[in-house]
Amino acid sequence: MPPGLLPRSLRQFDAFAKPLKDFRIQTVSGAFLSIISLFIILVLFTWEVADYISPSVKQEIIVDISRNRHMSISFDIIFPLVPCYMLSVDSMDISGEQHSSITKEVNKTRVLKDGSGVDFDSNSEKMKALEQKRDRNYCGSCYGAGAEDNQCCNTCESVLEAYRVRGWTIPDPDVFEQCKDEKEAGSLAAINQEGCRLVGQLGVNKVAGSFHIAPGKSYGQGHVHVHDLMAFSGKRFVLDHKIRRLSFGDTYPGQINPLDNTNMSDSTESPMISYFLKLVPTIYSDFSEKPLVTNQYSVTWQVKSTSLTGGSDGIPGVFFNYQISPLLVKLTKERRSFLHFLTNTCAIVGGVYTVASLLDAFVYRSSCFLAKLNGSLRESASSSS
Repeated sequence: MPPGLLPRSLRQFDAFAKPLKDFRIQTVSGAFLSIISLFIILVLFTWEVADYISPSVKQEIIVDISRNRHMSISFDIIFPLVPCYMLSVDSMDISGEQHSSITKEVNKTRVLKDGSGVDFDSNSEKMKALEQKRDRNYCGSCYGAGAEDNQCCNTCESVLEAYRVRGWTIPDPDVFEQCKDEKEAGSLAAINQEGCRLVGQLGVNKVAGSFHIAPGKSYGQGHVHVHDLMAFSGKRFVLDHKIRRLSFGDTYPGQINPLDNTNMSDSTESPMISYFLKLVPTIYSDFSEKPLVTNQYSVTWQVKSTSLTGGSDGIPGVFFNYQISPLLVKLTKERRSFLHFLTNTCAIVGGVYTVASLLDAFVYRSSCFLAKLNGSLRESASSSS
C-alpha cells in the first residue's frame, strides 16, 4: 500500500466535517448564544458537582422481621412547677412487664420556675455551715417514715422522699426540723415552688406499651399498676412541662423527633396529659460498617381533667403511649459513582452545545432569508418605478 493511502482512505469516515476558515462566518447572535450556553453549562456543572459530593438517601419500606426485641427510650423533660420529690417514673407494656418508681435510670435535678438549675454551689456552702452547727453524731428523724428504725434523714429531701416511698400524706415541709433549719440557713428555697428536670434512658421491650411521669407512689398489684396519691391529698398539680428531648433509640443525622423542644401548657386542673405515639422501626446505614437501629415516630395528644381519687377519670400525670408499626423503613446513604458523574457532565456539555447550535443555525438562516426577501422586494419596487 503506497504511503499516505491509509490516512486518505480513513478521511471518508470523518463525521466532523471542517469547513475552510475562509468560509466560517461569525455573527453577533452566535456570540450571544455562545455566552448564554457557557453560563448554562457552568451552572449545571456546579449543580452536578454539588449533587455528586452530597450523598443521597435511598428509602425502602419492608416488613419488620427483625429479632431485636428491645429498644431504649431517652428523654429530657422539665416540670417547672412540680418538685422532684412528688414525681415518679413508671413503665409498662402489653407483655405484662412493669417497672415502678424507676430511679436507677432516671436522674432528677431540682430547678427553679424559669427552668434554670438551683445554685448547688451556694447551697453546699450553706449546708456545710448548717452541718457545723449540728452535733457531729446528728441523726435526723424520719418521723416514722424510715425503712428501718435507726434510719437517719439528715436533709429535707430525704424526709420528703421517705414520706413519698411510704405513701404517707406529706404536710407542709416547714413542720419538719430539717426543712425548717435549711430554710432558715438559706440553703432551701420554698421547696414547693421548685420544679424538676428528669433525664433518663429506659430499656423496654419492643412491643406496645407506655411510660409516664406522675405524682405519688406507684407499685404493682398482681398485673395491675397502682398509683397512691394519698400523700398529696388536697393538692392541685400544674403539670406544664417542656420536652427537651424524646427519642426511641439513637438519632441518625437529619432525624426529626416531633416532640423535641415542645412546650406544653394547659389551664386544666390536675390534668392527665396523654401523648399517643406511632413508632416506625428504622435502620439507617451510611458509609460505616454498622447500621444504626432506631425508631421514627408521629404523635398526637389529649388533655383531660382528673381527680386525685383516680377511677375512670384517670390520674394526673404525663403519659406516653406508643404503638409499633409492623413495617420497617431502611434508609441507605449512597454516593454516586464517578462514572455516573462523568456521564452526566458530558451530557450537559453536549446537550447545551447541540441545542445552541440548532438555535444559531435557525437564527442565521432566518436572518439570511429575511435579508434575501427584503432585497427581492426592493428590486420589485425599483422595477415598478
